[in-house]
Amino acid sequence: MYEMRIPQTLCCASITALCLAASVPAAAQTAAPADGQIASPTPPQADAPLQQGDITGDIVVTAQRKSERLQDVGIAVAAFSGEALRTQGVTQSLDIAKFTPGVSASGTLGGQGMQFSIRGVTQSDYNDAIEAPVAVYIDDVYISSQQGQGMALYDMARVEVLKGPQGTLFGRNATGGLAHFIVNKPELGTTSGYIDATYGRFNQTKLEGAINLPLGEQFALRASGIWNRHDSVWKNVYPAGVVAGAPLNFGPAGVSPAGQDLGDEDALAGRLQLLWEPSAAVQIRLTGSAFRQNLSESPWTSSAVVPQVDSAGRVVGGIFASPTETRSAIGPDGQNYFNPSVLPFQGFQFSPTGDGRRAPGANWFGYVPVDIGKRQLSKDFALSDLNRFRAYNGTLHVDADLGGAQLASVTAWSQYRKNFLLDADGSPVNGLAFGTKSNIRTFSQELRLNGESGALSWTGGAYYLHITADNAQGLLAPKGSALSAVFGMTTTGVDPISVFTLKTDSASIFGQTSWEFAPKFNFILGGRLIREHQSYDFSSGAYANVSDYSVDTGTLLFPLQPSFSDKRTEWLWAGKAQIEYRPTSGLLLYAGINRGVKAGSYNGKLFDGTAALTPAQIPYRPEILTSFEGGFKLTGPGSRYTLNGTFFHYRYNDYQSFVFSDISGFVQNRDARTNGVEMEATARIGNDLRVGVTGSYIDAKVKDLQIAPGVFRDTRPTYTPKYSAGANIRYTVPVAIAGGDLSVGGVLSYQSSFYQNARNFASEKFAGRTLIDLSTDWSAGSGITLSAFVRNLTDKRYKTVGLDLATACGCNLEAYGMPRTWGVSIGYKF
Repeated sequence: MYEMRIPQTLCCASITALCLAASVPAAAQTAAPADGQIASPTPPQADAPLQQGDITGDIVVTAQRKSERLQDVGIAVAAFSGEALRTQGVTQSLDIAKFTPGVSASGTLGGQGMQFSIRGVTQSDYNDAIEAPVAVYIDDVYISSQQGQGMALYDMARVEVLKGPQGTLFGRNATGGLAHFIVNKPELGTTSGYIDATYGRFNQTKLEGAINLPLGEQFALRASGIWNRHDSVWKNVYPAGVVAGAPLNFGPAGVSPAGQDLGDEDALAGRLQLLWEPSAAVQIRLTGSAFRQNLSESPWTSSAVVPQVDSAGRVVGGIFASPTETRSAIGPDGQNYFNPSVLPFQGFQFSPTGDGRRAPGANWFGYVPVDIGKRQLSKDFALSDLNRFRAYNGTLHVDADLGGAQLASVTAWSQYRKNFLLDADGSPVNGLAFGTKSNIRTFSQELRLNGESGALSWTGGAYYLHITADNAQGLLAPKGSALSAVFGMTTTGVDPISVFTLKTDSASIFGQTSWEFAPKFNFILGGRLIREHQSYDFSSGAYANVSDYSVDTGTLLFPLQPSFSDKRTEWLWAGKAQIEYRPTSGLLLYAGINRGVKAGSYNGKLFDGTAALTPAQIPYRPEILTSFEGGFKLTGPGSRYTLNGTFFHYRYNDYQSFVFSDISGFVQNRDARTNGVEMEATARIGNDLRVGVTGSYIDAKVKDLQIAPGVFRDTRPTYTPKYSAGANIRYTVPVAIAGGDLSVGGVLSYQSSFYQNARNFASEKFAGRTLIDLSTDWSAGSGITLSAFVRNLTDKRYKTVGLDLATACGCNLEAYGMPRTWGVSIGYKF
């Protein structure tokens, strides 16, 4: 009953806010700002795009829920204009990681499901019901779906990336930071818009556009959309790579069709916004959006690896197999270890010598990986058009100047539907597959008040979020697969699926003040109190296989793991205390302590033949991050140069570390710590040349992680390179070219090596990479624009995400970043 009262109360509050906004214009107009605009959280002037081609520039941000110059904000913030990102050919949200020190991309599903990792704060759990510790907001609305973080970028005003805990002012799970995508909004009294068309490598075809239409004096409509598609990127040479004599199936013929090329994508998105300004003091904006993404089967590749086993039969390490490697596994004496009673899938190993050794350089199924340098992979379970993602959103924004304070109300509903499948052994052999289908619905309501009084400015409000996440995922055993043979069902196949529902009700109140207690000194104090209620239902069973290319949950054949149900309520809090000092014009010094929190959740371990989790292992606790951070921001005269530095120490209690082993994984709560430094510098040389450099160092440790039963080690968080660096340069030709302005530029980004799994085995370590992107653009006063870009200029092959399946196939699944791409665009603005 209490949970029902919270949303009802906040919905009533939202309606009240709407009525209040409509009733106060006359009084509020007398106190309106001098420029006649509402002092809303994201005022129109803050959304203006930067000079074309400029990646950062002197931009206005709303990182602290009010408009401030980027250099005046005492937070480590990176900001990018939508215009500049479009010029660079950036179409996916995760692409901004290469521009931002301390930020990297993590994920799974062969790179089709990605999320942000900031300063080692990440979540590698592929369970769609689990929220990430780095929050993503689009137009002030929290995106709970991990898949939703990779949504297309279009009609963007700017993107802000805030590093460090942000839970005081932002409503959800911002332990590691957040990314906020701020859209262009409707404008009264003007007809404007743009259209861009792009053609590129792999037959990429992209159309993007927006139009702003005035509807009388008080209304305006903005419609925007994007269509972006390309053909296959990776050539499937199925069944190449299989050693002579090795079987492709372990029963009847397997999946059909099979062996298609992969990497295709067809994405379509649209947004419709209606603005009503009944007075200069009130803005009411209704938004609806939809996103459709059709993809190939996840383009995993496979590498052969050798697990290392100790005297107790526990897997405690692993190495990549060399071309001459024949050991199936490495025993405690360093010799070949072959024991199917301990490693059951060794029973499917192809041994040409019949002595328990693998074929040289092959995985257990007898597959030697083909040449990824030629953009090749070899897989049976592979369709060019298979995976699906859909997202829908409706939002009501109300902003009003009440005279002594500014009111913001955001009411949002969202739905995310996903159906993804992948070849779980990444080879032409019919081993096993994986599938997940989910349906996530969310409702949120935020009420926020901002105000100033003399030396004091303040923000306060309330936030409510409801999530219902239904998910079914598991290993799939197509007909004739090795996994179907385990069940003795090779003729029909079988789907061992975990089915669960997680419902979350989160309600919070928050506030933050900034007090200029002395000349040049500011003190900031804030906090958020959170009530988190969760209910969870889990079941696991073998379901009749209707189609090899689907997640089937229609007919339950028999249970596999014990069912589990639970309800719990937790009280959490986040807080912030910071002091800022501005000794001279253009210099900001700040230091503070932040407490961030991410709610606990539940494990949904797949059936993988190992023991089921005990009831005590299924729930896991909230993680608490205490951040000690200091920094400086220096701006030169006329903003001709900037130099920013940040130094931070993170102390974690109950860090949520997802550990993947066997063919599944689960979250462990462990303590952790992180130390780091980030530096950024920009310079404008003359009026025509802009340069920027960034760098970060992160030393992170998770303490006493259990990497095998009874084996504990200190490890490094996943997807956390110790070093990262970047540079960008942009030159504008000082004279007109063909009657327009021409600029050229480039971006270089570097990341050192990192681990794709929390156990930190040698076989789970990915090499560092350096990428170079180039772009040029030309614009005329008539509104015509031309641009071209090359991304990954050197055609580098670099691994992005992976899964350790050493005990399932003597292999790892690995995905690679996009090879070299190029594109040319023509556009028109009016």
